[in-house]
Amino acid sequence: MRSTGKVAIAAVAVFSIGLAGCGSDKSPGSSATAGASGDATAGATAVASGAPGGGGSTGGGGQGTAASCLVGTWKADGLSGKLSGPVNGTFSGGGGALLTIDSGGKTQVDFGPMTPVTFTFSVSGSDVKGSFAYGGKVNGSIKTPSTATGTLEPTGTVDFSSLTVTVNLTAPAAVTVADKMPISEFTGSGTADTGGAVDAQPVLKKSQYDCGGTTLKLSPPAGGADTGIWTFRKA
Repeated sequence: MRSTGKVAIAAVAVFSIGLAGCGSDKSPGSSATAGASGDATAGATAVASGAPGGGGSTGGGGQGTAASCLVGTWKADGLSGKLSGPVNGTFSGGGGALLTIDSGGKTQVDFGPMTPVTFTFSVSGSDVKGSFAYGGKVNGSIKTPSTATGTLEPTGTVDFSSLTVTVNLTAPAAVTVADKMPISEFTGSGTADTGGAVDAQPVLKKSQYDCGGTTLKLSPPAGGADTGIWTFRKA
């Protein structure tokens, strides 16, 4: 069976899975939406002044600086993390996404080459399994200290307007929850279907970075929601 939107949510409900408890209306950083971060509706529609709406070069509003070890193009090994709160589970995968950062902090994330992230979690005694993948490009600017580890923060407006997500459930039923859906439309009730595994603002957000040699890791900031760890290698 293949479906989208409200039909998909209804299909899950048939199997008595209490996804409503995932709290899609929680504020950013809530442990109840472990994968969701920030106001995606605002972020996805606010295009940075002068940013190339999903074009081939980096772009974004604001001026920044990036540590020298961050500069260059990075290819994702993948994303991994745990779900907690109303649900318990794990997610992993998502290799292939490209992250490009220049010395002035201009940053682009190209999710076009991304492979799916698989997730599994249990809620109300039932198992939910599936996968998701982002599409499109995200543009912005970052600022970091000059050190090999520290806090990475966006500066100015990040353009999420071309970011899409595709979500497929495999259990308890085979359902297409979203098919290249704009992230602004998916955020909210849609995140409940993945137990919070889908992050509304992936990669280009406040993170802890560690860029040792040819490996870069981006982790949630201390005290932030567990949206998983992205691992990249120098392309």
